[in-house]
Amino acid sequence: MISSTPSARGDLPGDPSWAWDWTALTGAFRRRWMWLAAVVVLALGLGVGWLALTPPVYEARTVVQVEQQGPTLVGGKDVEREDFRTVDVLRTIEQNLGSTELLLRVARGMDLLNDPRLKNERPGVMARFMALLPRGKSEAPSDASLIRLMNDRVKVGLRRGTRLIDITVSAQDPTLAAQLSQTVVAEYTRLNFEQKVEASRPAHGYMTGELERLKRKLEDSEQKLQAYREEKRAVSLEQTQNIVVESLKDLNKSLSEARSARIKLEADVAAVAQAQDRPAQLLAMAGIGNLPDVVALKQSVAEKEAALASLAERYDARHPTYLQAQSELAKLNLSLTKAAQGAAEHLKTSLHAAQETEQKLEAALKAQEKQALDLSHISIQYNTLVREVESDRTLYDAVLKQFKETQIVQGVEQGAVRVVEPATVPDRPVSPRKAAALAVALLLGLAGGTLTTLVPAWFNAPLTSVEEAERHLGIPAIAAVPKSRLREGQHRIFLLDQPAAPASEALRSLRAVLSLHGSNGDSRSYIFTSALPGEGKTFCAVNFAASLALEGHRTLLVDFDLRVPGVGLQLFGKDAHPGVAEVLQGRATLAEAVRPTKLEHLFVLTAGASITGPSELLASPALEKLLKEAAISYDRVVMDSAPVLPVSDTLRLVGHSHHTCLVVRAGATSGRAVARAQQMLTRAAGGPPAGFVLNQVPRSSLGYGSYGNYK
Repeated sequence: MISSTPSARGDLPGDPSWAWDWTALTGAFRRRWMWLAAVVVLALGLGVGWLALTPPVYEARTVVQVEQQGPTLVGGKDVEREDFRTVDVLRTIEQNLGSTELLLRVARGMDLLNDPRLKNERPGVMARFMALLPRGKSEAPSDASLIRLMNDRVKVGLRRGTRLIDITVSAQDPTLAAQLSQTVVAEYTRLNFEQKVEASRPAHGYMTGELERLKRKLEDSEQKLQAYREEKRAVSLEQTQNIVVESLKDLNKSLSEARSARIKLEADVAAVAQAQDRPAQLLAMAGIGNLPDVVALKQSVAEKEAALASLAERYDARHPTYLQAQSELAKLNLSLTKAAQGAAEHLKTSLHAAQETEQKLEAALKAQEKQALDLSHISIQYNTLVREVESDRTLYDAVLKQFKETQIVQGVEQGAVRVVEPATVPDRPVSPRKAAALAVALLLGLAGGTLTTLVPAWFNAPLTSVEEAERHLGIPAIAAVPKSRLREGQHRIFLLDQPAAPASEALRSLRAVLSLHGSNGDSRSYIFTSALPGEGKTFCAVNFAASLALEGHRTLLVDFDLRVPGVGLQLFGKDAHPGVAEVLQGRATLAEAVRPTKLEHLFVLTAGASITGPSELLASPALEKLLKEAAISYDRVVMDSAPVLPVSDTLRLVGHSHHTCLVVRAGATSGRAVARAQQMLTRAAGGPPAGFVLNQVPRSSLGYGSYGNYK
């Protein structure tokens, strides 16, 4: 609802750019509080009904922990196993716990379809509704129906950041919920066990045969080795070979080191040869520049250069002190160059020594290799037999150990889950939550009631009362016509056919109010219009004109709604000709077009023939001539005009009328639409309308009690 107070910009009354009127909102709430109460009671009733129709549901939960698996069937320590701490593996176990195969085994194992606890469950609200819908031929229970039954009841969820998995089962019977939850875990363990046992059987049979074969092979290889030892008397051959092998390793290592030293010295000597005439490059080499004598001379040169730089700041270049320091620096540089050259000669000597050492080591290595070859020639067959024995024994021991660890039941991997919190029989249902449901119903009722009460006012709902309309429009209410049942009578005028009706009394009040406005002699013409069609402007115009005629005023009722005429239809049952259109076009005179009615002193000028461009016709000078002639011939002139918002015809007329009456239908016309119509009428006439007539007002909104029964 919006306020009718004009804005500071000087908007006319009825301008749609009003500020929010919280007082009006409060008033709307007070008027419709019973509607709010009804909505709240309805919501609570629906909530209570939902609680009554919804059976209690219990939940039981079993918590399992995923454990890291032990040794596998054939892998031992060398077989890579899954890490049960990774999210992917945990999710896989979670999905397996809720797999259709497992749920189907649980349903079959417990024979759920024949379980009386399941058969006696009451259907919920949605199930009752679905039962009312037409269905095809019912089929016998199948695996698919069992899976759906279990999927609706079993929920498996992994706790975030842990290795704990919740298996939650819902049922109307608490013992059934607990039993189902525990059975899911037990059946998962059993299924996992059976699958692993089935997978282990082929491997176990293969391992048994392989173990017997390896045992016979080991015995045969040991007998061959013992026979060869006795034949060749090679009991200490292994120790001699170990000594020779160790010597070969040492000689190989020494030869590699000598060869590396020789190669490095050769590289240093080659670099020295290239930098022989370039002392600076020679000193930069790591093999020369890092020698202790050279490093000491470099440091002395650097110190002398620093001292010489300091003397250069104090003395001239020809000063004896400066010259002496310069001479000492030159001597140091010469000594440094000689030291570098001496180091280069030392590198060449070292290279010759390294070459000789390498040659000696190569000769020793060849001699040792010859001795090893001689021993190998003798021990080839011996070593072959030893290796075969060791290989057969190692393989036999490994298979024997694995076989003992993995015999059928013992060799199958233990289950990956461990129950840490078994399901207990719940003592309270999880749904429906009565307090929460009633609270939600109450809140929804309050919200729905508030919205249906205040939103119409908030979004500019239809005007429903006189006070509300006056607050919107800023003009007075000149009449409030209550709802009445219209019955066609002898005169076809409501005021005459139902004179005792409350609406008739309201129409008399309309005459009294407008008579006060027209106390001066010039205020004798009235125009009735509305914002939109169907608001009762023709009804008000006809009955207002009849009320004037009843007072003895010679009254002319003119139908200026040339697009949708209504006066002729209401009084005569048809739109008679000629009428306003013919008079304005000059095809008839006013006296020829006016028709008397059954009521004395009331005359009617109907709209006449249908024409195109009625707005242009009303803008012609013939209109003013018609109204002047009517004012001379009649005491009062009452005009029924077209609605303001759809067409502009009425805006051509209001300037020729003394009083403009805006008809508003209560509970049907938008306040914004009426405000816009009032604004347009005010601008067209140069002043606001005389007031508005609130038509079809509910008697409860009038506040007059049993006034209609007053005699």
